[in-house]
Amino acid sequence: MVEESTVTENGKQERHLVATVGKFSVIWDFQQVKNSAHECYRSQQGLKSCYCYKIVLKDESIVESRFMHDNYAVSDSPEAPLVVATPMKVSSISLSGKRSRG
Repeated sequence: MVEESTVTENGKQERHLVATVGKFSVIWDFQQVKNSAHECYRSQQGLKSCYCYKIVLKDESIVESRFMHDNYAVSDSPEAPLVVATPMKVSSISLSGKRSRG
């Protein structure tokens, strides 16, 4: 499952992509993936892949990962967190380096 941060009201650009597989969420910076001149693409030939990503591991399989709407972001955070649901827990992950909840 891939969820793109599609909260683009007021002309904002997409910021992240997330793919969820089992207990892992893999998060890419959308601008780096989109930029074919980015450093991770330089030495690759043919079909290129962006290897600049963050991995989040949970104790259980992830049921759903979604970006929270910007309106519900913590006031001192520049962007909304990623909300991750497992069968027993819902938690949020801040991609701006702030502490996560849950």
